[in-house]
Amino acid sequence: MTRISRSVAEEVLRLHDSELAPSEIALKLDLKKMQVCAIIAHRNLSSEGAPTNRPAETKDTIYGEGASPESIELSRSTLVREYIAGVESLSAEVAADEVGNKTEEEDQTDPGVFVGDDKEYDDSLYWRPQDSTVVPNPHLMIIGESGSGKTYALQCLMAELSQRDMPSIVFDYGQGFEIQSLDETFRKYTNPQEYLLGEEGISLNPLQIFANDIHGPKSVATRVSDIFDAVYQLGAIQRKVLIEAILRVFERSGITAEVKSSWAKPAPSVTNLQEVLEELASDKEYPNAKNAVGIAARLTTFFMLSSFRVGGSGWSWETLINDSEHRVHILQFRGLEGKTQRVLVEVLLWHLFFYLKSHGQGQLRLYCILDEAHHLSFREGGPIDLLLREARKFGIGIIFASQQPEDFSPAAFSNSASKLVFQTTDTNMKVARFLAAKCTNYDSPERIHELIAVLPRGEAFFITQNRGHEVRIADLRKRSTLWSKE
Repeated sequence: MTRISRSVAEEVLRLHDSELAPSEIALKLDLKKMQVCAIIAHRNLSSEGAPTNRPAETKDTIYGEGASPESIELSRSTLVREYIAGVESLSAEVAADEVGNKTEEEDQTDPGVFVGDDKEYDDSLYWRPQDSTVVPNPHLMIIGESGSGKTYALQCLMAELSQRDMPSIVFDYGQGFEIQSLDETFRKYTNPQEYLLGEEGISLNPLQIFANDIHGPKSVATRVSDIFDAVYQLGAIQRKVLIEAILRVFERSGITAEVKSSWAKPAPSVTNLQEVLEELASDKEYPNAKNAVGIAARLTTFFMLSSFRVGGSGWSWETLINDSEHRVHILQFRGLEGKTQRVLVEVLLWHLFFYLKSHGQGQLRLYCILDEAHHLSFREGGPIDLLLREARKFGIGIIFASQQPEDFSPAAFSNSASKLVFQTTDTNMKVARFLAAKCTNYDSPERIHELIAVLPRGEAFFITQNRGHEVRIADLRKRSTLWSKE
């Protein structure tokens, strides 16, 4: 049986003193009822060694004022018998469960995704994203300075997910997941597939009308203009020009907001949009011609390097998710200019979001990996914001990593139930305060601040189920020996 740390034992006793039933305590702290009863009985049987946050109990408070040695011994014997009776009762309850159900121990044969070893107690630590009764959402935030071990930890987690037949899709705009740079053990057990979007392009149209676009071309114009505004900081007038250009290019394709049946026609292309923008820029009768000139000039690089083209890579989200041969898929953005990368990433994330929504709610079936998150926009209403808030319902988990806590929005902190924090310079104690509010066993921001400031490479502070643990990330070779035994 796994050893119980002192902090967990103290929490058991605190909850017991608040008159919470042992079964409820066990559920709340992810323990077994036998463990909870043993901790409570141990205190009852001891006149010394009470938890540090509880006043020391004396013989008088336990056995009654003026108790004789004989009565004390009798009382102790009674407590022992009561404890044994309680254990026997629990054993009978477990035995009864075996008739039609697995025992509590057997119900937990799948402990979750192996993260590493508890630095203090040397127990194995697990992350259980698929169990909504344990964590409210399957998302994981990773923070850590360059060289602290973030990318290697991501490989370890993806390899573990792969062993559980859970596919991962990596958005690699920092080239941290180029095939040749990945760990050999990782490549052996995940057989990653790379897609060179910058070089080969992608057969995907950002002007596509989705089934969930209730206003048809107007919904598309709003979404696409929002993406370009977030990346290029267009401003109100240039964004208005872009919306008008998108609606005009739809009209030329015979698609209008008023005629819903027209939405099924083939959508116009990015090249068509470029042509309309250039026409508006040269149209002296158009009142915003100067702004059209400005936006056309600013988007020249995007149009020139755009990966959205006919004949590009023809994969789909469906094929990636159902590919049993490759459980890790790497979308490689190498060769694209920075802002063009960001536009492509946002379009893909929107496309993924609407694909998932079109398939309705379901169990967790895919992980989206976003490393170097400082390249991304966590703005309210953007694709990442909506994925963090809603993706759980549609079967997707997000793992996102970056060097600085400032790279994430408050919504990102709030909507990631689990966190893995490597060495981090937390000057304003923003991270420490947030983590302390989420930890029942680390309630001091100062303590967490001191801890995460000096973590060695490969060690992290792991937060899950509202508890914090210092963890040594197990290396891939050790993990592979465990996989080989399965």
